[in-house]
Amino acid sequence: MRSAGLLMVLGIAFFDDAALATRLKDMVSIEGVRDNQLAGYGLVVGLNGTGDRRQTVFSAQSLANLLQQMGVAVPGSAIRVNNVAAVMLTATLPPFAQPGAHIDVTVSAIGDATNLQGGQLVLSSLKGVDGQVYALAQGALVTGGFATGRSGTSQTVNHPTAGRIPNGATVERPAPTAAPGQRIRLQLRQADFTTASRIAAKLNENFKSNLAVAENSGVVNVAVPQDYASRATEFVAQMEVLQVEADRPARVVVNERTGTIVMGKDVHIAPVAVMHGALPVEVQTT
Repeated sequence: MRSAGLLMVLGIAFFDDAALATRLKDMVSIEGVRDNQLAGYGLVVGLNGTGDRRQTVFSAQSLANLLQQMGVAVPGSAIRVNNVAAVMLTATLPPFAQPGAHIDVTVSAIGDATNLQGGQLVLSSLKGVDGQVYALAQGALVTGGFATGRSGTSQTVNHPTAGRIPNGATVERPAPTAAPGQRIRLQLRQADFTTASRIAAKLNENFKSNLAVAENSGVVNVAVPQDYASRATEFVAQMEVLQVEADRPARVVVNERTGTIVMGKDVHIAPVAVMHGALPVEVQTT
């Protein structure tokens, strides 16, 4: 029993030490390899009388412009439909996205439409901050809520004026992502001088060369070795799987609602006595 208890303690200690190490890919990101935000404007059609009303002027104007492109000349002031809604489109373009890839689109009403359920987005463009068109969106909406019933007995769940189109946009232009070059800058997700120094030391130890330098608490500058000059992607893949122990500050988290207290391993309690009602608590150190 004594030896079994000793083995259990050693196993727990070994597990804790191993759990402190974290993959490098979970701690840093590569400078220039980032998501890009896209936005656009469009029309949702096919609504069951829940579209924009006459107060929303731009939806009627947009519909008139769309019909004019299709050879139907109708003045915007003469259009009286309530199954069309003007919407704002947003999407995230992942790094290295190539033409033909599909991304999700979020659709949100910007007029006075009450429900986008069952709507169909007409072909619309998604632009980046540089004004270039990076994707085209079209498809049926999937809303996260619904509205049903009539006045006095209506029921609304969540937000029926916003929805998503899974894989509803097709990428038309490559994402503006910087490919890894001769030098790679690693950006720490949580800036820390000790962690940055450990990352640089781990890279130098693994590749047996002084190729990494911690510039500050948030950036580690890495030079691509000559052996990987034409294989920067493979070099990044080998860096990502390295295990590095991240420095964790001493921290105490108190949940007032449940009364739970969580402390890190670097938190030490000095001798103290606590009296709460008729319950005395005394903490001593050995």
